[in-house]
Amino acid sequence: MPPPRTVHTFKQDHHIQHALPTTTILQGKNLEHLEIPLLDIEEATENLSEKYLIGSGTYGHVHKTELYHFDSKSLVPLEVKNKSELPKKRSTVAIKRILIREDKQGEQGFLAEIEMLTGCKHPNIVSLLGFCNEGRHMILVYEHASNGSLDEYLEGTGSLTNLTWVQRIKICIDVACGLNYIHNKIDDDRRIIHRDIKSGNILLTENWEAKIADFGLSKFRPENEQLNTLYTENIAGTKVYLDPEYDKTGRLKNETDIYSFGVVLFEMLSGRFANDPIYTKEDINGIAPVARRRFNDGTIKGMFDPRLMEENRENIFSLNKGPDPDSLDAFSKIAYQCVAETQVERPTAEVIVMKLEESLSLHENSKDSIKISLEEIKSATQNLSDDHLLGTGGFGKIYKGQVTHATGCNAIAAKRLDKRFGQGEPEFLSELQILLEYKHENIIGLVGYCNELGESIIVYEYASRGNLGKYLSDNGLSWTKRLKICIDITSGLDFLHGGGVTQEVVIHRDIKSANILLDDDWKAKITDFAVSLISPINKDMEFIIENALGTPDYCDPLYAESGFLTEKSDIYSLGIVLF
Repeated sequence: MPPPRTVHTFKQDHHIQHALPTTTILQGKNLEHLEIPLLDIEEATENLSEKYLIGSGTYGHVHKTELYHFDSKSLVPLEVKNKSELPKKRSTVAIKRILIREDKQGEQGFLAEIEMLTGCKHPNIVSLLGFCNEGRHMILVYEHASNGSLDEYLEGTGSLTNLTWVQRIKICIDVACGLNYIHNKIDDDRRIIHRDIKSGNILLTENWEAKIADFGLSKFRPENEQLNTLYTENIAGTKVYLDPEYDKTGRLKNETDIYSFGVVLFEMLSGRFANDPIYTKEDINGIAPVARRRFNDGTIKGMFDPRLMEENRENIFSLNKGPDPDSLDAFSKIAYQCVAETQVERPTAEVIVMKLEESLSLHENSKDSIKISLEEIKSATQNLSDDHLLGTGGFGKIYKGQVTHATGCNAIAAKRLDKRFGQGEPEFLSELQILLEYKHENIIGLVGYCNELGESIIVYEYASRGNLGKYLSDNGLSWTKRLKICIDITSGLDFLHGGGVTQEVVIHRDIKSANILLDDDWKAKITDFAVSLISPINKDMEFIIENALGTPDYCDPLYAESGFLTEKSDIYSLGIVLF
């Protein structure tokens, strides 16, 4: 799938203005320090040889080379008498040669880029290092972004197989910061509307810093316009990124860029181009209207890039779980607001920066707050001493400990995976995923985890009264307490089965009295999710399991005999507990 291409839709051709000479449109600007002789460029690229070519577009070709250019970081004043005295440096640059076109769009874009970029100084805006305007040659020289453009990483087309969730959020924060700058903070009080924000116009540096590029279609916003609105005679941009209100009315505002950026946000979520057939088959306008519908009907998660959920054993938090759910929700919400159909509903770039930073914080803090070192766990359990042993299960041993951590818990229970038998790792990861995503007062709380030096340990809140099985023959357990315990268990199961705010169903597969823990207040909490399964919410969802798992006396007979598994299998097990 090729990336979407920039298009122009002229509503009234007789109003199109042809480009003015460079000296006229840039009158009053001292740009001699940025002028680069054509001879220097031809020598550096062997006459713009194809072997230096790194890209081509509608308006020109881009070459990569080493070139001397003005050193903007030098303290030498520009008012030197001899141009040869200007400070220069040699670096890797991107050279964009503008094609001559009958419609003058190439020339207009050339002049616009010089005018816009010579006034922009921001880490998230590509730097113009120089230009050449000799004869019919119009050439722009930019800083080179070694990791290419963002569109190269959609659908796995780039040199890397994937961008992590943190990388994606940080890239989007960079772009939002760049937009906030051109919309509100340029030093000379002029403001810019980009008009062609898309993944292909976002460049990535060696350190994955994002920079907005290609200002050929950009417009200065009127300084004294109270409504901050331009009315353009021609509509320009890339179709699937194009603000529908701007397309219909010609009303150009900052919010036009915000819509386009919202499309990029959904590309980052989905890992697909905005014009991917999977979206254009549903709506000719691509990903944005599809995302709006999915967000409104609660199925937006189905659009998420599956690569975000792939296993990566170097980082437990990018296993089946993928990004933090709250982080994804925050990201999805701001993306949805950006692609609102009307301009007035869209947020400002400043608000977007804040919301994306919140999304990043949710993801990073969720990891940091539950990491527990092996040293801490050993200290809390006296080196995993048998004196602290609470019990032994099919996948390992559980120890009681005392530890102070981010959650504020003191007493903890640590389940240590026993790897001697070569089993238990998938179950360990599955349980961790569920406890991270499904938080409820009747589900055992997750304190943290340890995955270092060959150890895999899940740390839970400690239920001081132990498991329900201990009290089955206790005549002192009142009828009221029994009822409340059963209500708690049912409430926890209802949550797991989709009765709460969960987006997926969890089938526990091993509900029994031993897996119901009781705290100081006799509140019941479901535990032990090692054999549990997760599936999308669907009342018709069924599993056929070859090897039925569970405890025989509690196991649904239909499931045990046929492998036919649904939420009702948990209900059968609950019924045994009730009896």
